[in-house]
Amino acid sequence: MNLRARQKAATQASILQAALEIFSEQGFEGASTREIAAKAGVHHALIKYHFDNKDALWRSAVTFLFQRQARELQLPAPDDPAYQSYRDFAKAVIRSVVLYSARHPEHARLMVQESVRDSERFRWAAEEFIVEARKAAESFILLCQREGILPKVSVAASVYIFVGAAQLFYTLAPEVRQVWGLDPSDPEVIEQHAEALSAILVR
Repeated sequence: MNLRARQKAATQASILQAALEIFSEQGFEGASTREIAAKAGVHHALIKYHFDNKDALWRSAVTFLFQRQARELQLPAPDDPAYQSYRDFAKAVIRSVVLYSARHPEHARLMVQESVRDSERFRWAAEEFIVEARKAAESFILLCQREGILPKVSVAASVYIFVGAAQLFYTLAPEVRQVWGLDPSDPEVIEQHAEALSAILVR
């Protein structure tokens, strides 16, 4: 990739990250492309140049989000010899999900914004990305149930209990700071969260 192509990719990534943060804070309707451009540190005209309109920008941002999740959330394999037991494997998965949630609180915030509205954009995201992510979560829960790590209860409920517990601490970070006096971005606090969730979920 030449210098110009790298610069273009970097500009697009900056715009997409800014879009994720603004959309997750204000929702699609409340967000403005001018504010997104300002947050990204680029001229407003570059939004239209790269993404045409706000809807296209939202979909590109969500694609960017899930592609990044696929890269960063590299879950271990259950038969990885690094783990002496399925319980060790389960704890490693829980820690990976917590670390990802801590790095990217905008992920859950954005999905909550659109899911609550049951928007056409959300249904598109569900079909394109979330249904596939659900398969991985379901497989993890079923394995844990089979190995006696988790109780044999509703798989769907178990997935949302796990994912919700991993994400909510960061989705509601301002509340955590105000009420508990904790900084959810502090590495030590993140590790404590991962340890607590493992202790609660892994029998």
